Amino acid sequence: MITRLNNRELFQFCEQFSIILRSGMSAIEGLTVLNDDSQTERGKEILSFLYKDMEESGSLAHAMEKSGAFPASATAYVRTGEETGCLDEVMKGLADFYQKEIQISDQIQSAVTYPLVMFGMMTAVIVILLVKVLPVFRQVFRQLGLEMSGVSGALLGMGETLSRYSIVFLILLALIIGFIFFLTFHPKGQQLVRRAIYRFPGMKEIPANLDYSRLCQCISLGIRSGLSPELCVELAGAVVTQSEIKDKLTAAQKQLSEGYGFTEAITDSGLFQSMELRLISLGFQAGASDEVMGKLSERYEEKSVGSISHIVSILEPTIVIVLSLLVGLILLSVMMPLLGLLSEMIA
Repeated sequence: MITRLNNRELFQFCEQFSIILRSGMSAIEGLTVLNDDSQTERGKEILSFLYKDMEESGSLAHAMEKSGAFPASATAYVRTGEETGCLDEVMKGLADFYQKEIQISDQIQSAVTYPLVMFGMMTAVIVILLVKVLPVFRQVFRQLGLEMSGVSGALLGMGETLSRYSIVFLILLALIIGFIFFLTFHPKGQQLVRRAIYRFPGMKEIPANLDYSRLCQCISLGIRSGLSPELCVELAGAVVTQSEIKDKLTAAQKQLSEGYGFTEAITDSGLFQSMELRLISLGFQAGASDEVMGKLSERYEEKSVGSISHIVSILEPTIVIVLSLLVGLILLSVMMPLLGLLSEMIA
């Protein structure tokens, strides 16, 4: 079974395929060209499968569905593009859709990378203070005929424990660094970071805004591809993750199947707020519904990324302040008794 393509791979496939189709090549010729240019074994495996299946079935959508490497929504759009003769436009629209998904992921990744790196660096500074610096101060205290006690003694004990079990802690540190890299660069790690961010107070609207961004982009793509409003809403359900939005989409789809107009169906279902509904209604009346849905997608994306940037802007100084206070506490716990002793000696 071929593994599912990620958003970046889907973008590259759709973009390259749209360029090939617009150059006048057929779909099966395009698969041959892409296979020849592929630099990875996985890419060649997928493209070879698509080519063989398309030779038998004559349908790119059928080949994509059988491969299991493509989302159901992408396959449905490609099937519609084949039936309507505008496969190049569908591929271009899919490329735009997956490019936006990549941009959202990259923005979230860049927003959370700095706090994670800062946390790791400050933790390393604290460990060095406990393991390397405090023993030096202990020698100074002993030369003065004193022993470190209280907070400084407890911190020294922590440092000695870290030093005694250094191998265990090095392994633990390596695991922590690996986990930070996982959270920063791996798709599943990024998903965990998103879920963690969404649990913060006031951040619950982030996944909803991301869903609405995908939803509007998907509907915009469907309208440009010549799909019916009912099918647009049905395919949009595949990119939505929030159950509340899915329920509203289902209600809108039911009303569309009963003969209601698109604007009326989404109004009654409560899918959009009044301002967005007004824009959508004007877009359908002016014949620019795909452009309006595309603009709404950008607006929801900006809201979600703005919310993430806001919480990161609060989180960054908080991490710095807390860890700086810890470093200051460690140093003061040692310096204050030492300064007190020196002042007594001078007096």
